[in-house]
Amino acid sequence: MRVVFVQHGNYAEAYRRMCAGEAETYRDQFRSVSLVAGLAAAGPVVTVALGDAHHDAQLAPNLRSVGLPRADIDRAGSLLDDLAPDRLVCRTPHTRLLAAAAARGIATLPCFADMMRPPSPLGLWRHWRLRNALRARTVPCVANHSLNASRSLVEAGLVSAGHVVPWDWSRLVPNPDPKPGMPDPQNPTILFAGKMTVEKGLGDVLAAMSVLAGQGLNARLTVAGGGDVRPWQAEAARLGLAERVDFLGLVPNTEIRHRMRAYDIVVVPSRHDYPEGLPNTIYEGLASRSVLMLSDHPAFRGRVEPGRHCLMFRAGNPAALGAEIRKLCAAPELYAHLSRQAPEALNSLYVGLAWGDLVTYFLDDPANLTGWVERHSLCALGLSG
Repeated sequence: MRVVFVQHGNYAEAYRRMCAGEAETYRDQFRSVSLVAGLAAAGPVVTVALGDAHHDAQLAPNLRSVGLPRADIDRAGSLLDDLAPDRLVCRTPHTRLLAAAAARGIATLPCFADMMRPPSPLGLWRHWRLRNALRARTVPCVANHSLNASRSLVEAGLVSAGHVVPWDWSRLVPNPDPKPGMPDPQNPTILFAGKMTVEKGLGDVLAAMSVLAGQGLNARLTVAGGGDVRPWQAEAARLGLAERVDFLGLVPNTEIRHRMRAYDIVVVPSRHDYPEGLPNTIYEGLASRSVLMLSDHPAFRGRVEPGRHCLMFRAGNPAALGAEIRKLCAAPELYAHLSRQAPEALNSLYVGLAWGDLVTYFLDDPANLTGWVERHSLCALGLSG
């Protein structure tokens, strides 16, 4: 059996770092890498990294990594013809690739971590093609990370609730000790962990800090994540924040989690147009027992309760973010309450199959002869609406 995984992110580089004993850059990264590598004992396994530079590397017997640049992504059909998979795990909603797999009768597991939205008038054709590909007879189900993203597949009219299987990463153990408050409420410390992009909301955090500075509240921000740091350094300098913003770049996940515990606030300011499911930062922030500050992104709403588990603000609104930070700094009892409730919030987030179990079910039974889809669908879990 030949298995192909299609994803964003360079599997070859992650595999090299794992074998070299280096640290993973996000939680469960090496768990995922190990699962894929372990499948090579039973037959050929190929990972395809979309958007990466060209590479073609034999990592181990039966384990190959291919990089396909964005300019070549449209040759999905010829890629599948070259690799000839018996099973395809597609970890991104790539319409052309999924349609090509359906046309070739390849057993396919679409496995996403994306909020899906009803189509705009200009996107009707792509939406129709994606819908048809996801409903192909070779697709036993469509998996998505966490509850809101899973429901969004139904709300967007792509598949029915009985055809959707939620998945999640492994469970985190929360820090046993709640935090009583901030050591210095006039100088709160904030951690942002994620891509340095406008859509991820980094600019909104900087703008909120500028507003707070004008009100006598001197927040300090640490940014950990990938991207071009230069425009963000320039923006921090323009706002007079250069001395209060530290840019770390990509750092090991263990360091991120240690810093979350040490900082007062973990902020996740994603704008609505950022198509994520439920980021690891939310799980890890709750596990740290520091206070979680979230935007009202559709993937987050209803998963944690504002005022009980977190504080929430209007996405893309720096003034609203600044107001929530100011409220927290003025209320040590609120900080202590949110920290105490964090384990309850964390445990409520886990929905569906573990990612490794999901992949195993599919590889062993791509036709769903054992009924594994029905047992783990939104309908079976009572979560269809």
